[in-house]
Amino acid sequence: MANIELIKEKSIFDRVRDYYRGERISNALIVLIGGGGIVWTLLLYLWRQGQLSTGLFYSTFPLGIFCIVTGFYRFMRSLRRYKNAQDEFSGIAFLIKEETPHLEGRLERFMNKRKVDMIGIFTGFTLLALSILGSWNHLILGTAVSLTIFSSILLAFDLFGQFRTSEFIHHVKKLKDS
Repeated sequence: MANIELIKEKSIFDRVRDYYRGERISNALIVLIGGGGIVWTLLLYLWRQGQLSTGLFYSTFPLGIFCIVTGFYRFMRSLRRYKNAQDEFSGIAFLIKEETPHLEGRLERFMNKRKVDMIGIFTGFTLLALSILGSWNHLILGTAVSLTIFSSILLAFDLFGQFRTSEFIHHVKKLKDS
């Protein structure tokens, strides 16, 4: 007979570590995407110097700066919150009393961010269609492409973050109920 290994349930502290590690990785990726987008469109702008590359760069620059600033802020916040949650003396109490309401508020913010991301995607696609059908300036086409790409990336990260946060809240509430 084959040995049957028992699958050990992860402890809440393992889940805390995994949640905040995923949050830090996501935020570091957002910083890299913002910085990479700026560098890529700057190089394209310097190489081509056309209306399309100008539109891409001028719209990617503020969106990239936004991603860099918010990703870095969230990364640092995640380090602080992880330290508070892992504190031996107040870890479980911190999770139940302070972290759960914070995470439930974060779920509501994910819903609001998703609406903004969808508006960005809709606006980008509308501008894309209008610039292609109306033979508009390529500057608007570059702006539309950049807006659509960044909004889509941010939507994907927000959906992933919402899923991870829901799962983490579920495990914390399970701990609270036991």
